[in-house]
Amino acid sequence: MDGVTSAVTQMIILLAIAAAGYGSAKGGMLDEHTNQKLTKLLMNVTLPCMMLASVYGLDASEAGILVPWAFALATAQFFLMLLCGVVIVFVLRVPKADRKYYLFMAVATNNGFIGIPVTAAILGVPSVIFASIFVMVANVFLFSVGFAILASGTGEKFAIPWKAIASPSMFASLAALGLFFAGIQLPGVVQESLELLGGITSPVSMLVVGSIMAQANFKDIVGELRLYPFIILKQLVAPALLFVAYTALGLNPLLIGVFTVMFAMPVGAMTPTFVEQFNGNATLAAKGTVLTTLGSFVVLPILLALLPVI
Repeated sequence: MDGVTSAVTQMIILLAIAAAGYGSAKGGMLDEHTNQKLTKLLMNVTLPCMMLASVYGLDASEAGILVPWAFALATAQFFLMLLCGVVIVFVLRVPKADRKYYLFMAVATNNGFIGIPVTAAILGVPSVIFASIFVMVANVFLFSVGFAILASGTGEKFAIPWKAIASPSMFASLAALGLFFAGIQLPGVVQESLELLGGITSPVSMLVVGSIMAQANFKDIVGELRLYPFIILKQLVAPALLFVAYTALGLNPLLIGVFTVMFAMPVGAMTPTFVEQFNGNATLAAKGTVLTTLGSFVVLPILLALLPVI
């Protein structure tokens, strides 16, 4: 029960910070230009620092066996999310023209920008390395299988954006794994610097999320009725079923917690941009990003309350 209370408390804290970001944007202290700069700072500096700092004190002889499991689960989970999207398209009777966008929204989740900070806040810093593995694997499939979905029916060819995959976060994940398996502990001053920089990732990311919410046209967004059951099915029901399945398989509780939380993440902030690249329905993707992000502050605490092991 203490773990559940702590997890829900962390989500409330994150929501409060997002509300502060919302208020700051309404007060003119945050705008789209600032959000873009802060997002680059998060993805290229603070998040990589958090990843590198996460391996401090971890013993590869004890946790090393979990790394192959994390890679296997990350691969399986991407296709489980895709399967979830297929089921949602069928259950919600999504029009043919929008089906591929719902499929893409099911796999293009906000794992790095929100997922890793939220996972760290709920499950602790040791969870970051496993969440990072998921992000690494998911990005490879997103920019290949995911983009192939968007390109389907358009007659357009697509190229895998290797520059997007080879990001600072990806290199930081690989470096963290190298430090982990080599048993290398960084000098104290370096470790403390990484922890201090990485520690601002969660609050700053929530400020940006709140600011993005403030710039949305809610009157238009709330009318996309299919996105409400999408949130319930993708971010609550499916992760709960996944939790039950992983528990029945006897997987490590930390891995279960990480992959359950990551499955419940909202549609990624870059999703509308990706859809726009293929001349798709970017408006629908933008609505999905806003509503699922708002929905995550409701469904994730419910999910955490229902799943006592997390």
